[in-house]
Amino acid sequence: MALSAGKRVAKNIIGCYNYRFLRLNMNSPFDVVIYNQYMTRVSNCRGRYLLILLAPMCSASDGIFGSVKYPNEIPEFDLLHAIGVPFSNPKTQYFDEGLDGFPAYGLKPGSDIKSPYRLFMPEKLYAEFSITATVRPANRDGGFLFSVVNPLETVVQLGVQLIPSGPGLTNISLLYTDANVYAISQTIASFVVPSFAKKWSRFALRVSVDNVTLFLNCHEFDTVIVKRNPSELVFDSASTLYVGQAGPLIRGAFH
Repeated sequence: MALSAGKRVAKNIIGCYNYRFLRLNMNSPFDVVIYNQYMTRVSNCRGRYLLILLAPMCSASDGIFGSVKYPNEIPEFDLLHAIGVPFSNPKTQYFDEGLDGFPAYGLKPGSDIKSPYRLFMPEKLYAEFSITATVRPANRDGGFLFSVVNPLETVVQLGVQLIPSGPGLTNISLLYTDANVYAISQTIASFVVPSFAKKWSRFALRVSVDNVTLFLNCHEFDTVIVKRNPSELVFDSASTLYVGQAGPLIRGAFH
């Protein structure tokens, strides 16, 4: 699997920054600026998070954030820090060439990137948030792009998983689970799309109060109605963030 890191892009573009959570400077709509720091809550952005995992290149008019205009900033979270440079294991983590020739991060079988979730994620998610990704799987086996698992590492509280779904198809799934209620991971939204093994693909999941919308390569693909309980997911304080897998019990390594 290869994941690219990027540079600032032109105004009105949600840029191509792989495995980086970004903060959007909303003084000019969708002007992307990279910050490597924790979330700063902005009062008039309350209720919105932008979780960007390998951010896709899309026009602001594509509607990932709906019609609401935010004058300031959207809180962001950066998974690049979980990978770390220099690499903790150069045999399973490496640099590759990403989109437009920008540097990419690659993960091989055996890669074990994990961290206490609170270093890179909020204590809880608001009812509305977005996750965007740009990724190039090495094969059709799928796996977890990322996951936040409970202390027993038996339940995925939040995660995005790719699953093979028949010849030439891939299932993009969003997992969202209250570990105090459910003993197994809950998938709240799934979308079957053409397989994109061995090639870069961009997608975004926009999570609203009662639905989830998939944008694939900057086009609105489909929307499903969902019922989430709770609407604001609170993570266990001892939860673990994994990048490219879901831990030794659930597994789901992504290459």
